[in-house]
Amino acid sequence: MLMSTVLTSEAQEQLNHIRYSRDTVHAHSPAIQKLFNLVIDYVDDAEKAGKSGTKVIWAGVPWAMPLIYSTGAIPVAFSEMGRISGQEAITVSEDYYQMPAETCSMVKATAGEWHLRKQAGTSITRIFGSSSGCEPYNLAWEVMKKEGFDVYTSDIVYRAPGVEGERYEELVRYFIDEIHDFNEWLTGSREIDKDSLHREIVRKNHLMRRMREIMDLRLKHPFHVKSLGIMYLMNGLTHYFGKPEEYTEVLDALVEELSGLETDEADRRRAIPLIWTGGNGQEFGIYETIDNAGGSLLGFVSSPYAKDFGEDIDPVESVARFQLESQMAGASIYRRHVIEQQVDRIQARGLILYGYLGCSFGSVTREMYRDYFHNKGIPSINLEGTFQVGAPSGQLLTRIKAFIEMLS
Repeated sequence: MLMSTVLTSEAQEQLNHIRYSRDTVHAHSPAIQKLFNLVIDYVDDAEKAGKSGTKVIWAGVPWAMPLIYSTGAIPVAFSEMGRISGQEAITVSEDYYQMPAETCSMVKATAGEWHLRKQAGTSITRIFGSSSGCEPYNLAWEVMKKEGFDVYTSDIVYRAPGVEGERYEELVRYFIDEIHDFNEWLTGSREIDKDSLHREIVRKNHLMRRMREIMDLRLKHPFHVKSLGIMYLMNGLTHYFGKPEEYTEVLDALVEELSGLETDEADRRRAIPLIWTGGNGQEFGIYETIDNAGGSLLGFVSSPYAKDFGEDIDPVESVARFQLESQMAGASIYRRHVIEQQVDRIQARGLILYGYLGCSFGSVTREMYRDYFHNKGIPSINLEGTFQVGAPSGQLLTRIKAFIEMLS
């Protein structure tokens, strides 16, 4: 019997929110409507592909996505676990696995959802994660191994500020070895199809450039893509929702849409430019509140603003150097610089610092950003939400509305 995602009432409510955003909020944008179709079908279609013999894995390591696609496999990103999991997954983690209540909601949601899907006969039984992520996830990997999942974790190499020369080259060589180790787990061979990987790198560069075009065009049309739409557009840049060609069509079509619009000066004056930092919350009411208050998420701290992959060097080396030189790898100071660049680029009036409940690492980073940008005269709001779906509290929505109104 073919498994499909059975949604809890909370997840179904959020799915209805996606459908409403597709059919009503973005009725003017065929590109965003197609994007939401990819979102809705992502996990179910991956399950079907796994049943039919395609290699499908749960993957929470962004650097590996081009490599995964180069092997013909489909990655299902951890980020999608939040959209399909609800309180039941949290209860499983707390009661069955005895995870403390204060454990990060992302870890509890993913572990609980994997358990539930395993019981229901999922076709996706391999998990690729990072041992450098956080200790709660390291415990989750061990738990999932005991549940019968084939789990592989990589040691993501971080480049500290000031690491240059031979020391940096040592990191590159170590990381290249890690990439070959992962390929062996995924395919059974350390030999990487470099021609295929090069094609995926070229694709990735095209998509990042397209996304940069979109973000530039949105400065002229800040309300054409609303908050939920841009969050999923950005999210898809990592994993393409399992369908690289269709995701490429979405970005190409959206560039065409935005390029054909007349600039609306009234919208530009009315929009309150905001930068979003941190994870993507599944409490979709947050995004609706931002939109209704006149906010526009025009700046992000993520891969569209990293440098391109090198296309003129060995593709495996290119993957290693891209990760090590990315603002997302290493000390928070790298991302702080990216935030500063975005503040200048979009003339941001405020920062939304978002994190998941129970993530102590994220809490420290948000406080660092808040203090640093406060001293620079940039207001911010610090939000904590759940990784699994759910309706945001009234207090949270009131805080967001008041913050944006303060900036107007």
